[in-house]
Amino acid sequence: MSARQLSFLYCLLPTAYCLLSTGCAVLEPIKPHIFRTPATPVVELPDDGYRDVTGVIHIHTTYSHDAQGRFEDVVRVANAQGLDYCIVTDHNTLQALRDGKQGWHGAVLALIGEEISTQSGHYLALNVHEEIDRTSKTTQQIIDEVNRQGGLGFIAHPYYKHSRWRDWTVHGFTGIEGYNVAHDTLDENKLRLALWTLTVPAEPFYFSILDRPYDPLSAWDHLIAQHGRVVGIGSSDAHEFHVLGIKFAPYEDMFQLARTNLLVPTSSTLTDALVYDALRQGHAYFSIDLVASARGFRFDAHKGQRILGVMGDEVRFTEGLELIAVLPAAAQLALYKDGAQIATAIGQSWNIPITEPGVYRLEAARNNKPWLFSNPIYVRPPAENPATSNQQ
Repeated sequence: MSARQLSFLYCLLPTAYCLLSTGCAVLEPIKPHIFRTPATPVVELPDDGYRDVTGVIHIHTTYSHDAQGRFEDVVRVANAQGLDYCIVTDHNTLQALRDGKQGWHGAVLALIGEEISTQSGHYLALNVHEEIDRTSKTTQQIIDEVNRQGGLGFIAHPYYKHSRWRDWTVHGFTGIEGYNVAHDTLDENKLRLALWTLTVPAEPFYFSILDRPYDPLSAWDHLIAQHGRVVGIGSSDAHEFHVLGIKFAPYEDMFQLARTNLLVPTSSTLTDALVYDALRQGHAYFSIDLVASARGFRFDAHKGQRILGVMGDEVRFTEGLELIAVLPAAAQLALYKDGAQIATAIGQSWNIPITEPGVYRLEAARNNKPWLFSNPIYVRPPAENPATSNQQ
């Protein structure tokens, strides 16, 4: 280490001491998997025909100008953490696709998309095979071109201070990042991240900065109200950096901070088509698995023992309709209808009678830290009686 580098670290020590001394409670051993609550019976749900696959979306590698992690590092970590799929989206390039990187790497299906820098902000383009000329096209034209290629697209980190999303009049997008680790969490804590990386284990630091992403979730709810159906995902936006042989925001940590779980048909072998179909339909939820593993979460619409729909589906309102949530661990639960919180509970399962149409989604927290976010179930008004309609 050079004298200049030592001098820089020496200058940081007073700040580090201040942060660590004032935040000493965070240094206590954290046990995120303990959530004490009275025992609640776990509902036994009928088979809905889907299985749960876990993955990470929005990853950068050396194919991007601002990341040092290699593609090989991505799939190595994804395999080590038991992921089923990952989606690499380097900046404005599909070079990894042309280099034959898409496909199975061990037990992980690696897919290649790109993050396009549009005039209005950044846009994740998935399942596209040709790069799009972003310099000559408007944002709407880029969205249209992604759709023309059979792709799907997500508005990325809409509230990142350096590239906020600026055009909310666009249409044709698939969804939005409801949570982006890099910009909803780490961006505001870069100095603290550097100091903690140099001094203590990473896990206490990440727990200390976790917070509900209020603005992106509010934007998601607003877009649903405007467009009728918008899919929410959780994105890593991992840019692994290497400085003096030290990894900052490594894939090992970032992949635990935002995962998007998909519901795919139980009897099927995972393919790119199944991943994209689940995303398109909103058969998905996103989670922070550093808090606890979310795999196996269910949020279904029922009438009696009959399943009417899962996350992302539209169902018709009917008497006796219930939404049933079952979680892999007890949590603090909140139900949102049309963007407003309407009920809360604590437990591992929740039966919710539905008395009127609306857009219903669920959030769960553990130890007052955000944990998982469902895509909505869209409860539409009952179908019009044909006989009544004919008499009018």
